[in-house]
Amino acid sequence: SCGKVGYDCDFWQNIIPILEKNITKTEKYLQIVDFFFKKYGSNKTLVDSSKNSYDYLKILHEKFDLKVIFLTRDFRSWAYSRSIRTHKPFVWLAARWFAENIKLEHRLKKMNIDFLNVGYEELALFPDITLTKICEWAGIDFDDKMLNPANSKSHIIAGNIVRADKQKRSKIIYDARWLTAFKPVFWAFFFMPFFNKFNKKRVYSNLLNKKLKPNSFVLFNSKRNNEFKTKFN
Repeated sequence: SCGKVGYDCDFWQNIIPILEKNITKTEKYLQIVDFFFKKYGSNKTLVDSSKNSYDYLKILHEKFDLKVIFLTRDFRSWAYSRSIRTHKPFVWLAARWFAENIKLEHRLKKMNIDFLNVGYEELALFPDITLTKICEWAGIDFDDKMLNPANSKSHIIAGNIVRADKQKRSKIIYDARWLTAFKPVFWAFFFMPFFNKFNKKRVYSNLLNKKLKPNSFVLFNSKRNNEFKTKFN
């Protein structure tokens, strides 16, 4: 995401030799953290965007002030996206989504790690509200520059190819194609009430929190409509 390949990247060119060592993953990770602070200083924070709960989290929790953002994507969007690429049944993928999220949550609680549930849709559709919530939880100041991914100083080496597209990284955009597809809407409405309940709790809980929800979130009710009539009519 910095615009260079791994061997030329200011960060990863130093990490690759560590990864090639014949030591445990935990030992590798601790060496990476040590390199990070030596290179960027103790006033910087290392953010790992990995998607899984690895064993080294326990060690990081013991040695550092570790905080985990548990980002969960709407199961209808996730299962639909995977079904297109893998041709696996939508229902099977939805069950996998549920099981993996339960497993990850169980592991984080077992390790007694401080984590915040955040919905992918919350972050993508209402980034200002959600990022403010994350900053408050993490104890850092919110900055409007956070709303532009291009301002990131990240060195993401794997994942969505959008990380290398400067035009698409100019702002946070949500891919809503699944909303026009029949399969996710049909299965979710008729056969998955339990998944829907879990989905609402894990993906939209922050926006449904009355203490957090500002007027800007209420887009279509009479109060919001009257505000715009008063201002523009």
